[in-house]
Amino acid sequence: MDSITTIPATEFTGLYNLPGEGLVAELVVGTKAHLFDRQGLQHRIVHMKQEGVIAEVEELALAQMNAIGSPQLI
Repeated sequence: MDSITTIPATEFTGLYNLPGEGLVAELVVGTKAHLFDRQGLQHRIVHMKQEGVIAEVEELALAQMNAIGSPQLI
């Protein structure tokens, strides 16, 4: 009998510029909120793809993060 693996639903809820951290993306996975910087999000996407899991929400968050870029202090 084949086993079925389910993953909790993931929702991208927004981008935030945190003092000392820079730009982070908030993802709600199941019932828990997680904050990812650009590098953490890239790592999550690579890991998910290696596991054969669709990372569409994470890729959307990364694309929006890259579109904004890094905030510049004037």
